[in-house]
Amino acid sequence: MPTFIPAPKKFTVTDTQKHEVPFAIYTEEKAWELYARTFIETFSKGYYKELNFNEKGGIELYRDDTLAADAYRIDTEGALKIHASSDEGINYGLATALQILDVKDDRICLEAMQIEDHPDKDFRALMVDLGREWHPFGKVLKFVDVCFYYKIKYLQLHFADTKLYTLPSKAFPKLPSEGKHYTLEQIEELREYAKARGIVLIPEFECPGHAPRLNECYPEVFGDLGTGEGALFYNEAGDVIDNKSLLCATRESAVEGVKTLLREMAEMFPDSPYLHIGGDEANIALWDQCSSCTEYMKKNNISDVYELYSDYVGRITSFVLSLGRTPIVWEGFPKKGSERIPKETIVIAWECHYQMPADLLESGFKIINAAWKPLYIVPGMAFHPTINWQAKDILDWNVYNWQHWWPKSEARLNPITVPDTDQLIGSMLCSWEMTFEQEISTVMSNLGAMSERVWTTRRTRTFEEFGSGFRKLYDLLGRIIQDV
Repeated sequence: MPTFIPAPKKFTVTDTQKHEVPFAIYTEEKAWELYARTFIETFSKGYYKELNFNEKGGIELYRDDTLAADAYRIDTEGALKIHASSDEGINYGLATALQILDVKDDRICLEAMQIEDHPDKDFRALMVDLGREWHPFGKVLKFVDVCFYYKIKYLQLHFADTKLYTLPSKAFPKLPSEGKHYTLEQIEELREYAKARGIVLIPEFECPGHAPRLNECYPEVFGDLGTGEGALFYNEAGDVIDNKSLLCATRESAVEGVKTLLREMAEMFPDSPYLHIGGDEANIALWDQCSSCTEYMKKNNISDVYELYSDYVGRITSFVLSLGRTPIVWEGFPKKGSERIPKETIVIAWECHYQMPADLLESGFKIINAAWKPLYIVPGMAFHPTINWQAKDILDWNVYNWQHWWPKSEARLNPITVPDTDQLIGSMLCSWEMTFEQEISTVMSNLGAMSERVWTTRRTRTFEEFGSGFRKLYDLLGRIIQDV
């Protein structure tokens, strides 16, 4: 029996006796020749065999406009025939074909089967942290392959954080981290690589917190919080606290600088429908000690820094909308003042601390589930039993559920569940603060499990059933992403 990740909606084997077809791929659709040629490359990496291009009898791609845009159909009577109405559907069909076929000598071996399939949730994403641990460019491409393999539609790249700013910038050329940033040519290559595999990229840059590079490299633009470069800030105990990670919420040069960087990011990723602006873990208490911020709050009838936080997120997300993109933010802004944020904004609910998922839904936002437990991958997981989520934990989870290990999160003692709603558009697996070598094996196993649980939100397999063919599929993926 063939094995799949994720399991298809409808699957019937009509003859278990395997038949053989030639190493060939064929399509009449000019627009799909790119995907056919890309599949040849992927197939060669996984099976060490070459497919002949545009030769019938092996794998054949056909347009069927009766299918939904995200659906595909496969039948393997004779050739392995994939039917779809869109680029998205044909790539899902190709990913399934890669998993179900077998190779014997100089032929592809197939059982006779029929598959009808489509996802329940559109937003299925992997996030990789490039802003804390440097990833050489070639390693970033491998995450695109992993997403294709598991039918993960989106790859979010966390380009900037406390350690690094890894995007190029013409407006602020000192900003990119020396020796650890990507060139415009590499960004273009990444875009083309993702496009050829049907993967949608989501670029992310952080504001107003997690932004020390902006303050350090351009203090005259971002760095004084309205009170003078190098000013000291104090907490309630009188201790000096860092002011370099937080941007001023109101100073014109700081706000315009952020807009310039977002405009550059939009130009670098013209195919990306989303821009992620960060928006979490900002030490907003500092704004109470900033003359520019306090004057702005008084002028605009803003009661405190919490409402100012929402106001800031609202202004930046409105700018993203003006660029023709949909903004995404982390759950980080408070409920107070959230009416200032455009409802087109998508919020990733992860902490269940700043706001509850139900509150975000009630406020009218669409949300993404990135629950810390079990969707985070962080350093030391193998040695830390309280955060060592594995594929089984994800299979036991569902997209409407949030859990946590952190004592300050409501979801630690009271796991949160929301009703089935179209406002919850999907989920995202997040890998933080790790090198490629540290994270890739866990990403490969846990992302497959997340795909299983979000492609079809109603669980259809036990852990044993899911795992019965997992080793074969894992090994195949390992060959596809190995360094040649």
